[in-house]
Amino acid sequence: MRTNELYASAPVRATLGRALRPGGEKLTRRMLELAGPLQGALALDAGCGCGASLVLLEEHGARAVGLDLNVGFLRECRGRQLRVARADLAELPLSDGCLDLVLCECAWNLTDKERALAEFFRVLRPGGVLALADIYARGYRAGEWPVRCCFTQATDLQTVMEQVAGAGFEIDVVEDHTEFLKKTSADFVFRHGSLHGFWQAVTGEPDLAVAACEASKATRPGLFLMMAHAGGK
Repeated sequence: MRTNELYASAPVRATLGRALRPGGEKLTRRMLELAGPLQGALALDAGCGCGASLVLLEEHGARAVGLDLNVGFLRECRGRQLRVARADLAELPLSDGCLDLVLCECAWNLTDKERALAEFFRVLRPGGVLALADIYARGYRAGEWPVRCCFTQATDLQTVMEQVAGAGFEIDVVEDHTEFLKKTSADFVFRHGSLHGFWQAVTGEPDLAVAACEASKATRPGLFLMMAHAGGK
């Protein structure tokens, strides 16, 4: 399973729709609220998926572009007349200091995390805002996840903060939104009878489903929201 296939899989899309992430529109709206006035702002949706957040950015008056590696997702975006391009978040095709906002939701854990943060910092103007939401680990588990997905590179929240600060950002807000992740898990259980049923539907392999359930119990995944700004430029 490639890194991005979990969110592209039919079981996930059937539950999450175009948002493709825990919290969906509610969490995005919270991030945009914290980002402040966006009228006329130049914004990047880093890992835009099917474009749900691009629509919200435009509703808030931002001039937004989305980047993703999934060709199918980008095709959907273009069908909705959204501005998108194919690119790796660790190598952004954008000039230095050109953006007011980088929005990255449940995509950071899917790429080279330190390189992506360096790129986010590079393309933001001084004082520009990074709005980051992703999975973090509330527990501990030695070894790797049996299924490559957004849980695979999740670390504890302290490590996340250190990585973001180490890239040159000044952290303004950190919020825990694990309740959204729990609701998503409950929705998966409702549709598939259990989390094991969900993972088996995704992977097609009972042994991987068992291992994924065990890894989830050990790592106790959570969901964070972090707002930071580019300082020191």
